[in-house]
Amino acid sequence: MTGCAETARQLDMHLRAPRQVWLTGAGISFEAGLPLMFPLTDRIFQLLEKDESGGGTRDLIKMISDDLPIDLHIEHVLSHFGDLIALAERSKDKKAAIGTIRVHKIALQDAHHTILRHIRDILRWGYRPANDVEPEQIGNKEKPIVNIEHHRRFIRSLYKVNRAGLDDRRDAVHFVTTNYDTLLEDALALELVPYGDGFVGGAIASWDEQALELSQQNSRTRALITKLHGSIDWYRSGAEAGRVFRVRHDDLYPDRSNANGNVVIYPQSTKYMATREDPFGFLFERFRRLLANNRQQVLFTCGYSFGDDHIDAIIEQSLLHPDNKTTLVAFSKSRNAKLQRWGSSSAGNRIFVITEDGLYRGPDGPFFGATSSGAKRDWWSFSGATSFLEDGLPADVAEQID
Repeated sequence: MTGCAETARQLDMHLRAPRQVWLTGAGISFEAGLPLMFPLTDRIFQLLEKDESGGGTRDLIKMISDDLPIDLHIEHVLSHFGDLIALAERSKDKKAAIGTIRVHKIALQDAHHTILRHIRDILRWGYRPANDVEPEQIGNKEKPIVNIEHHRRFIRSLYKVNRAGLDDRRDAVHFVTTNYDTLLEDALALELVPYGDGFVGGAIASWDEQALELSQQNSRTRALITKLHGSIDWYRSGAEAGRVFRVRHDDLYPDRSNANGNVVIYPQSTKYMATREDPFGFLFERFRRLLANNRQQVLFTCGYSFGDDHIDAIIEQSLLHPDNKTTLVAFSKSRNAKLQRWGSSSAGNRIFVITEDGLYRGPDGPFFGATSSGAKRDWWSFSGATSFLEDGLPADVAEQID
């Protein structure tokens, strides 16, 4: 068997591995009608320009943005606000300096919360920027444009096709995501897959990290969700002693005014600080333990761009540990610098990258560079990964290992 055929055979085996961790990012929600980071940023600034509630917050956000590099996105802005709020909390007058102006912590928090609310609303109802083919599409409460079918198909493929007949010997699938949207949880629920996410309750639930550990011990649990950056339906309630709840969007309780809490999202450079706070400290430690586990398992990444250094550091540290047995299968449009570096490392034999240019293993590849019609591969996308789970390797690749 040739090197490329052996690589395909190994990949086929890993797709059916009994222990799987799926790390997902914004790319898996794009086809569902949710924007990637830069269109999300543009939309938030559009909304701020139309905000008629007062120019103070809008002007504050513009001042922060003007102070950042031109290629900023909304996470950079939130990060900057997070740093300023921390500085204001430590200062005598509870203010922090923006240029020559000192701004009170409350004004900084109001601006931070305004951005979070816009993120929540955009991701709940959907937004598609204009492109060469279609005009801009804006979802709202009366007419949302979010399509969950791509996620449902993925879950069906993972559990009802790929796992058929194997449940008795498979662990629960771990989903680790940087996404704030709720499409993964909603798809699991709609496909009747029991899962744990660290919350206890019903439609309104409260955060309890022990619940996630107990869910893992429950033999009926088939999925465990770790949301590293929070969620649009998580809410920290000042009226309830700062406790974090998973809430329905239209309930009047717990109190969701700015003065009494905020949506729990932490897309800021102070993630290192945030990760030491509840629930993020627990979630990041859980992810670290999951990858550090000295067992045969496969870490799949899909829709994730390897742009979060604090997450990538955990992956790299785990993969390069001499006793680690985790295999990485990355669905990525291209083999970026990190994947290339890891592929050339001592762990290279356990690193597979599925790109539009072909399949890489370690430093070798690309193999199977184009389809039989000569077109570039689309197997790196969320739909492509789902097709892998449904049908296995593409026919022209599979015939190489028969």
